[in-house]
Amino acid sequence: MTSVIKTYYHEVILRGDAVAVKMAFDDPTATDELVYASKLTKELKSSSVYLGRSLANLDLCENEYLKEVKEGRRLGTYPVVLAQTCKCLNIDKYTCSKGLAYSEVSQLILSAVRLGAMDFKTGQRLLLGLEFEDHDDFEPSFPLIDILSKAHERREVRVFES
Repeated sequence: MTSVIKTYYHEVILRGDAVAVKMAFDDPTATDELVYASKLTKELKSSSVYLGRSLANLDLCENEYLKEVKEGRRLGTYPVVLAQTCKCLNIDKYTCSKGLAYSEVSQLILSAVRLGAMDFKTGQRLLLGLEFEDHDDFEPSFPLIDILSKAHERREVRVFES
């Protein structure tokens, strides 16, 4: 499990959503469409939009893009809404991107602990051992996760959304 989370962190989070955060500071609409298209399964798409819209609805700040998300005129994927919220709150791109990476990987680790795939101490060691890497190109890729996500979508019994 540890190696899967490490690979997911490096290949999907750091090269995907963390890069999207930086892109969305300048062009939220195009980045929103790119992030949505990069999520290959319905469950991953809906999860990203649900989290993004939930964040927008907290009304932490207001700008045109966030207003359009709340009105249903924009998709509102999570990395893009987070970026626009950070921008609105004067949090820089790098800090916002790093925060997203930490948030996403810590949730993965928490899910693994809750499912019994690893114990709490192993999860903490894993989290402490991960280094943030700043990438410029949006290129998330981890085919194994796409296959597992599609299989998970077809299962009748699910503990968590992907």
